[in-house]
Amino acid sequence: MTGPGSAAPARAWLAAREPRAPERLLARMDAALAGRTESEIPEALAGAAFSCLRAALAGGADRSAAWDLLAADALLTYACEAAAERGPDALDALGRVVSPERFMQLLTGTDEEPDRH
Repeated sequence: MTGPGSAAPARAWLAAREPRAPERLLARMDAALAGRTESEIPEALAGAAFSCLRAALAGGADRSAAWDLLAADALLTYACEAAAERGPDALDALGRVVSPERFMQLLTGTDEEPDRH
C-alpha cells in the first residue's frame, strides 16, 4: 500500500534510523506498521505500538509476547522522536493519541483499534 494514508512514509522513516534496530525487532515493528493508514508518521508509529501492546496482552505469559512488548516500546519511542522532529504542535497531537486514558482503556480491554485515516 502506497500513497496518501499509507504506512509507507512511517516505514521509510523507521528504516532510515541509525543505529538500526536488530533485524528481528525491526521486522516486528515493520509488520505492525503494515496496513496503517495514519497520514502523520508519529501517529502511525503510535498506532502500531498500540497494536503491539494489544498483541502482547493477548499473548499473556507466552514468552513470544516479549517481542510485542519490545516493539511497542521502540515504536512509542520512535513516535516521540518523529514528533519532536516536527515541533511542538506534533508533540501535542501525539500526546492526545497516547494519553494515559488510552493506556487505561488498553489495560481494561475497552481500547479498540480507532478509525485510521
